[in-house]
Amino acid sequence: MFFALLLIGAMACNGAPKLVYNGDTLEWNTDWVKRQCGTLDITENIIEVSGIACSRVTPGYIWMQSDETEKYIIATDEKGAKRACKLKMSKTIGWDWEDMSGGVYEGTNYLFIGSFGDNDEQRKDYRIIWFEEPAIDSVTMPEQTVTPNYIRYKYPDGKSHNNEALMYDNLTSTIYIITKVYYDVCQVFKMPFRLDYNTSDTVTVEYVCDLGVKSDLGSGSKPSRGFHLVTAADISPDGKYILIKNHNNIIASYCWVLYWERQEGESIDDAIKRQPQPIKAYNTYEWQGEAICWLDDNTFYTTSDADDGNPPIFKFTRKQQDIETVQPTVNTKAHLTLINNVMYVSCTDGLYTLDGRKVERAE
Repeated sequence: MFFALLLIGAMACNGAPKLVYNGDTLEWNTDWVKRQCGTLDITENIIEVSGIACSRVTPGYIWMQSDETEKYIIATDEKGAKRACKLKMSKTIGWDWEDMSGGVYEGTNYLFIGSFGDNDEQRKDYRIIWFEEPAIDSVTMPEQTVTPNYIRYKYPDGKSHNNEALMYDNLTSTIYIITKVYYDVCQVFKMPFRLDYNTSDTVTVEYVCDLGVKSDLGSGSKPSRGFHLVTAADISPDGKYILIKNHNNIIASYCWVLYWERQEGESIDDAIKRQPQPIKAYNTYEWQGEAICWLDDNTFYTTSDADDGNPPIFKFTRKQQDIETVQPTVNTKAHLTLINNVMYVSCTDGLYTLDGRKVERAE
């Protein structure tokens, strides 16, 4: 451990290596600022957090999923110190929970949990657990019981795969699953979400793409500059932005959060086949970083499943761009305005996002 810490320190001093992805050395995305917003009290709350999702029913809270022997979910605010709610399942469904995501289907908010961890790659029963997201009231309902449903699935190659990442696209009601592989490329699969799946059936997921190529990883057992060991993923509520992260345990400088901006009319499938941008602000030490979620277009969180301490909760916010980058009508007065925790530029001819897109003026 001592030598590992020395290695981490040396990397921090020399600068983090850039990511080699699909044969290209990627430039950093520097649009984000990172700060620690809280610390998860594992004695009060939960340990082995491997999935998180921002509540859409009760804004201000983050759902966190446990991979302990007793499977349950808790909600805290971003400070992480006090538990606001604990969810238990009315019946046991699945094991080795590795990620969670929130999503909307036909106007209702749901939570999805991936019961799909498989380190030995011998499992024959993979499941996506889902249930309607309940409201959080820490006074009247500090504990709740939910009735889960699940979708049983298998892979098109008929083989077993280890998985730790799950994301849901609100625009197409599609669930995405990403395999976790050491020193090899990870793969993305998908399935449509519906309410009428029969739990006795097994859905075959559809292959989407690889994340990078094997030649990016180099050779031998040394840490690589390539992308592997995917641990978490999420899609922003409006479907525009995608995050996929990995971890490499001790070697912090080989951990990345990949970022894609989905173009108008583009599918998630096509978006993640393009080259991503690694987020510079993330490239620091986060032990067993296995959880990520969007709050909105300008904010996301990460935390870890460290069970030997109180893991930090990190908040990433998009940097405010200069007003000059906005393109309103010439000679109009402009000022920044905060609406529903999102920063806009207000001009006499309308309201603009910070990247220059005109939106409807808020009432």
